[in-house]
Amino acid sequence: MKENLLIVDDDAHLRESLAEVLDLDGFKCFQAGTAKEGLEMAKLHHPQVVILDIQLPDSSGFQICQDLRRTSKQMVLIMMTGRFLSSEEKTQGFGLGADDYITKPFDLKELSVRIKQLLSRAKNK
Repeated sequence: MKENLLIVDDDAHLRESLAEVLDLDGFKCFQAGTAKEGLEMAKLHHPQVVILDIQLPDSSGFQICQDLRRTSKQMVLIMMTGRFLSSEEKTQGFGLGADDYITKPFDLKELSVRIKQLLSRAKNK
């Protein structure tokens, strides 16, 4: 059975590219372009993995991370950023429930391997 994966990013091209590659890697991908849409999609599809951009037009990825973590302790939350993050920002994200960070641009195969490792750890908790 495929794991549900949600990609929340306002860059449609990046979302579609990610979904295309991760779908081929065995995930059932859903996409959202805003925080509001991302939270609605998460309620609807109960993803095992959420990849979310930190900077969204209607909210911060940190806020969504916190909201999603309240609904699930097992969900894998990966924060995505296009800029350098300070250690304070990373610490804040981890404190709110993020499992990992990736900085754009990133290698899609590496992302897929990270997701699978995080999922196997989440299942063994």
